[in-house]
Amino acid sequence: MSRNVRKYLVSSMALSMALGLTACGGSDAAEGGSVELEFWNPETDPAVVSVLEDTIADYEAENPGVTVNLVNVPWADIYTKWQTALSAGNAPDVTIGSAGFATSFQAQGVLEPLDDVVADIGGESAWADTASTLVEMSKTSDGDYFTLPFVNNSVVLWYSKEMLADAGLQPPTTWDELEAAAAAMTHGDQYGILVPSSTSMVTTQSLYSMILSAGGDLVDRDDPTTVTFDSPEAVEALDFYSSLARYSPPGSGGYDRPEAQAAMTTGKLGMFVYGSWMQGALEAAGPDVAAQFGAVPVPTNGGAGAFMGNSTLMAFNQSEHPDEAKDFLAYLLDPAHYEELVLANPSSYLPVLAEVKTSETYLNDEHVAGMEELLDAVRQTLPNAWVFGLPNPHAGEWEGLNLVAQAATAVIEGGEDPQAAATKVADQMRDSIDE
Repeated sequence: MSRNVRKYLVSSMALSMALGLTACGGSDAAEGGSVELEFWNPETDPAVVSVLEDTIADYEAENPGVTVNLVNVPWADIYTKWQTALSAGNAPDVTIGSAGFATSFQAQGVLEPLDDVVADIGGESAWADTASTLVEMSKTSDGDYFTLPFVNNSVVLWYSKEMLADAGLQPPTTWDELEAAAAAMTHGDQYGILVPSSTSMVTTQSLYSMILSAGGDLVDRDDPTTVTFDSPEAVEALDFYSSLARYSPPGSGGYDRPEAQAAMTTGKLGMFVYGSWMQGALEAAGPDVAAQFGAVPVPTNGGAGAFMGNSTLMAFNQSEHPDEAKDFLAYLLDPAHYEELVLANPSSYLPVLAEVKTSETYLNDEHVAGMEELLDAVRQTLPNAWVFGLPNPHAGEWEGLNLVAQAATAVIEGGEDPQAAATKVADQMRDSIDE
């Protein structure tokens, strides 16, 4: 991480020293009476919730006197609820969040430092190599952890094996090949690529991946107060993304995640720049549907990478039980329980722990082995994947407002000039920084 980025992020070292925090270890709740921890979780997949419930039951059995109350709050609602709870002084003790939201909270000074949790799970060597970027995002300017990597994934290029083969083409690796494939697969009632332009996360993640593939970004990572969304590279990506809409089905611009994923199961769409997590929707439509698709890294135009989906762990410093809260976070990253979590949803949850990533149980799992092409595309992407807006602490705010998607909506739906649309959004970002 560069010196400028380190200067920009808020250090938690002084807070850690002031609180005089002790290293993580077994809970002393049994000696001091009953302790209740509130744990917020935005992951609503029933299989994931079930694993978390089982992990909590095991933790409570091993730590008499500690009760962990699981509160499931969907991603769409949790940021507002976090802020409301913080204002009221009753934030949860621990929560699953994301690197973007955690960076914003760190700037607010509301997070507990977590270096002792990392030490408790084995130090820096505990992390998998594919988690190195997420690890970087989880540290302050002084290299102290304010959030803990939990899982990650990335956007890839999904493609219909049959439609691409019928067009006599290989999976595209460049923008020129991507456009040629989209054109070749568009005829009759089938379309070459799905291009959402709704003001939603599905548009944001797809367009941002194209911006990275062009060598652009939202901010200068070495000087994150400098907004670059209206740079030539980002504008070129917005222009190219918008031009691909001609190969997308009528009305598809308004699709959000449910509609987009459903459209990909019809057999009428050739490609889609979207997250590895779409595998779940394809499998839900039937094994024959999932088998129709392959995945490769997002085609490049001088850049590399794609949007990195992620979950991280946080502890709020309003907690009355910081030691127990951090002990529970370490327990969530215990390899035995953690392996169960990532196997509940392998296409969304790539392991951040080296021990789990290389374990025979994980590698030989039938579900993992069956999606090796997809997971390989994600592994190739992760070293250059990023979360839009980071390391600027306004990243979470921009995510909540879907500012990246607003530019695509303006160009594709409103007919605005790409440069003008990008500049308008970039100025909104600049205004939020200056406030």
